[in-house]
Amino acid sequence: MHPSTRLPIAALVVLGLLALVPLLLAIVDDRSGFRLVMLSLALYVGTLAVALSIWARSLRERLVRIATTGPLRFTPPLRVRVALWLVPTLGMLPAIANLIVQALGLPTMGGRLLEWGPYALGLVSLFGLGRELVALRTPLGLVVDERGLHGVRGSAPIDASWVEIGTVDVVGSSGPTLTISVAGRTPSIVDAHRLGSDPAAVVAVLAFFRDHPDQRHSLTDGITAMQTVTGALRP
Repeated sequence: MHPSTRLPIAALVVLGLLALVPLLLAIVDDRSGFRLVMLSLALYVGTLAVALSIWARSLRERLVRIATTGPLRFTPPLRVRVALWLVPTLGMLPAIANLIVQALGLPTMGGRLLEWGPYALGLVSLFGLGRELVALRTPLGLVVDERGLHGVRGSAPIDASWVEIGTVDVVGSSGPTLTISVAGRTPSIVDAHRLGSDPAAVVAVLAFFRDHPDQRHSLTDGITAMQTVTGALRP
């Protein structure tokens, strides 16, 4: 089971159209305040479409991304991490634009949707930024060391020793998620996008070190650990 490589075309088309509407309104309308709010909305929705494309492309079959220093750590690419911060940040732009329009008395269109909608989006975006800030307390990606498994920022966090780890498997028809059973707790469900790696490959690596404690000394260096796994599993 491997991650789907197909882009969410329908969602991207919808977001593209949603970005085009305020952009066209900003072009044809000469009210400076209305134009400012529409341009900020177009920028936000356009960024959302780009971020969705980046998110979908971050997983490829048999692709494994690890940190190049320190213990073995599956980590998402930089562009995914940037997108996760950029989307909620730009989501506050319409609210800021609305504040400027009201403070300067710039001409705009009336209506409650235009008046309060940007503020609602700003609150949702502020909540999203807060979640990312709280997530900083969790190690980025999935750290695999001699003690066990730790981390998975932005998804279900895990901190378990090897003796606590049971089955490791891929979940979902297209393999985007992996599940890790931990003794005495509910299983940890991890979105593979947060690992930046084919979940089937991650499962194989985790199962190997779970079943071969004599090889865990190699986990102090991620590259050495992956060489150990590939050498042992190579036909």
